[in-house]
Amino acid sequence: MDGDGSDLSRKEARASTVARLEGGVVVSAQTHRPGGPLDDPDTLVRLAIAAELGGARGFRVAGPGVVELLRVRTALPIIGITKRLDLGHEVFITPTVADAVSLIDAGADIIAADASPQGRPADAFADIVAACHRRGVAVVADCATVEQGLTVAAGQEAPDMVATTMAGYTAETRSVTPPDLGMTAVLAAQLSVPVITEGGIWDPGGVEAAFAAGAYAVVVGSAVTDPERITRRMTGATRDATGPSSHRS
Repeated sequence: MDGDGSDLSRKEARASTVARLEGGVVVSAQTHRPGGPLDDPDTLVRLAIAAELGGARGFRVAGPGVVELLRVRTALPIIGITKRLDLGHEVFITPTVADAVSLIDAGADIIAADASPQGRPADAFADIVAACHRRGVAVVADCATVEQGLTVAAGQEAPDMVATTMAGYTAETRSVTPPDLGMTAVLAAQLSVPVITEGGIWDPGGVEAAFAAGAYAVVVGSAVTDPERITRRMTGATRDATGPSSHRS
């Protein structure tokens, strides 16, 4: 239970932020290829704002710099992450308390972090949750399996939401093809916290299927903000890609 009024107000603030995502699409506006044409903070913010005009309910962006630029352009909830590949650990999505705090200071409303207990550089996931909650900021647990989602949600420092983000992207889930709607369905049925479906959503049918499985919100990334992959999907249907044309000139 909350220890005092300030704890209660922080909890209410987190719940209010989470409620703004309910039933909506969250757009992930991140660079999909380091050094690529979209690897530019201002460009990523423009993609996010364009997505807002299209009806996005919130954003997932990487890095304090992008969060800070986007914060002054939108009132929608921002889910902030860092990607710390430089640390050389398996867990690289917001792996430390310092990463989370830097995102909060930049203006993030929600922090997403890999909830895996293994392969961490230092701080436990629960430490990150506690640090965010002290600031009145909600946390999304990026999980790979049902078991992981159930475990973190049952912890003393529980996240405010659980997401299927890592399903299909860890050694133990390589056989999974995102989106893992089975994982969404099981977690939604067993958890009291909202479940977010993320990964592999490419069209409106995928969004509808995620909500039918019990998703509270759906994160869409490449299908909206990765022109290279979108274009490859289209050019894959051209005559050059499918073989010689049967039409004669």
